[in-house]
Amino acid sequence: MPSKHAWVLLVAGIGILHAASPAPALDAADDDRSFHAFLRDFERGTTRFINGDPGPWKANVSQRDDVTLLGGWGIVAHGAKDAAARYDWAARRFVESGAALQVEYVSTVVSGDLAYTVAIERSTVRLAGAATTAPMILRVTHAFRKENGHWKLLHRHADPLIDTTAPASVLKP
Repeated sequence: MPSKHAWVLLVAGIGILHAASPAPALDAADDDRSFHAFLRDFERGTTRFINGDPGPWKANVSQRDDVTLLGGWGIVAHGAKDAAARYDWAARRFVESGAALQVEYVSTVVSGDLAYTVAIERSTVRLAGAATTAPMILRVTHAFRKENGHWKLLHRHADPLIDTTAPASVLKP
């Protein structure tokens, strides 16, 4: 089972391989098209998730033991079973509100059976116990793998988008 550091190297390596690879072949173009079609379905699953329904989201997640999650509310999960439990817990933080998801992809890379996205996710959600909706803007990195011909989420890291800060304001002596 790869370590957490191995995943960081894997995602970085995908970008390096992509930059160094020759012009895409026809099958690479097919992979790119299948991945972008998958992303539309993945976004629909995310929309259901922020409305309290984790089912469509979890259908897009790998069921293997190398799944990882660094999610909101300080969630850290490793393995399909742990990630599924954390996704269920997180989805219960949201209630149906008609929330819609807008995704701004900063980078999308597909290389063989691996892909990653770096994005900003914007939505207006209602949290459990809240009377009104509130904006939620996240910086999100996803790693995906093709498994048995289907793209699956392998890793998610999300945190709130904040204003840029100078290093001196973050670091304390």
